[in-house]
Amino acid sequence: MGAFLSCGHDDEGFMGEETMLFELQFINAGMSGKIIKKEDLEFNEFVEFSLDSTFIKRRVFVDSTSIATGSYTLIESDGIDYFELNYEKGSYLIQSCGNSLKEWMSVLNDREIFNGGYLPCDGPGYGYELVK
Repeated sequence: MGAFLSCGHDDEGFMGEETMLFELQFINAGMSGKIIKKEDLEFNEFVEFSLDSTFIKRRVFVDSTSIATGSYTLIESDGIDYFELNYEKGSYLIQSCGNSLKEWMSVLNDREIFNGGYLPCDGPGYGYELVK
């Protein structure tokens, strides 16, 4: 996890930045295995992590934007690093099965995160890439 936070984006450390901005790149449609690329979606989505352990998730449509906010913790479990997101209030943007205010995003490498929270209930997985 330390490597994730200290690895460079254009050879600059993330810790030197005020925020890390991830953009949705694809949706894994679940059991069908279909991958939907961002250019084929009706929206774009961003997750911005701030150094003060808060985050903002934005889903941007042509005519509107939905926003959800909360705090996050970086955790390690069974050798896998995660962002654990704790939302301030309920939102359709929370990507997990059930009625939880928590969401987990796996750190795949120093540039990519993945949320497979819907996959156990045959829902989609969301893949993001660092853009700033």
